[in-house]
Amino acid sequence: GAGERAAYDALGAFIQKLGNPDVLAVTATAPAEVASHVVRSLGIQEIVRDEVDRQNLAIDDHRSLRDKDSYLARIVASGEKTIVYVNSRMGSVDLTRHLRSMVPQVAMQIGFYNAGLSRKERLRIERLFREDVLRVLVCTSAFGEGVDIPDVRHVVLYGMPFSEIEFNQMSGRAGRNGSGATVHLLFGSRDAAANQGILSQGTPAHDAMAQIYRELRRIQREASQKASAMPSDSSFCAHNRENAAVGAENRAEKDLTLISRHDGDVFFTMTIDELAHICTQRSPHFPITPEMCACGLAVFEELGLVRVCSCSCACEQRHEIHVCDFGGKVELSDSVRYREGMGEADAFARFTEWAMRSPASVLRDRIIRPIMPDGLQGEGGRDV
Repeated sequence: GAGERAAYDALGAFIQKLGNPDVLAVTATAPAEVASHVVRSLGIQEIVRDEVDRQNLAIDDHRSLRDKDSYLARIVASGEKTIVYVNSRMGSVDLTRHLRSMVPQVAMQIGFYNAGLSRKERLRIERLFREDVLRVLVCTSAFGEGVDIPDVRHVVLYGMPFSEIEFNQMSGRAGRNGSGATVHLLFGSRDAAANQGILSQGTPAHDAMAQIYRELRRIQREASQKASAMPSDSSFCAHNRENAAVGAENRAEKDLTLISRHDGDVFFTMTIDELAHICTQRSPHFPITPEMCACGLAVFEELGLVRVCSCSCACEQRHEIHVCDFGGKVELSDSVRYREGMGEADAFARFTEWAMRSPASVLRDRIIRPIMPDGLQGEGGRDV
């Protein structure tokens, strides 16, 4: 997806403006398509490869194992340094609690790590794991980039990675000191379905996006009608202050929280949860989640269909929204964000097919070597 970002394509021009200084471009993994794009856009003359071959890594293949928690508990009870990868922040917390109850003798040595923690807390947990105060770390993919802990004996893929690159990078956390280490494959078809659900929430299908946009347009019409009675330089609350603490499920469809004008345009204010509730209430057979609404707003703003301003009200994040008058036609695929999201879903479907059907020997070949293109040369024709 990164290759589609306009700002990345402009890097070569910026380098020229700086007088073409020597530039070092470094990446841990580079599939052929991405590597070719980087070479072209930056005018790279020479490519240096690190052809590592990590024969110390072994695969323990238990894909689709029914009782993977008991299997994992045995690894944890061994006391050897272990990283367990799951696919959600809540999953990292829940599995940590479960393991602590299953293996109480090492409960204090089991921790969790995800991107929802503060930077200070993430650094503290990494230090405790590095110093062996923690021996088991249940984490999301947030734990990996830039992390080099040499003595990890086990990496457990409890959930399914989202891509071949993620599979390679997560597995690569094991045995970085050259000693024998094992990558345990515990993911299965249920994990693949869970990932597909996560991706569909982040990039909803066309019908879901259309439902969200229809509701935004309807709310905008109601807001404009109410605003017609307002003085041109004022804003007003459409509900009395006593209702401010009522939950979204009781409040969202009864009234608009706030209507205001900015630069002559009428805005309405609500939370993502309120918008999701309204959309679902209109079509109960087709529920819309807050994650879908967040994506919808971001994509519609990118396409020029809405204007969005964030604001804080009490303890919740609210958004001032204006749906623009637009008589033309746009395609969701005109949005870089939406296009990349759909591309990720397609790529995950291909990865799932490969990861579930390939023999263990093929999967091991993928983790013992970095992902890099074959035969690619720099524009100067040099390859080291």
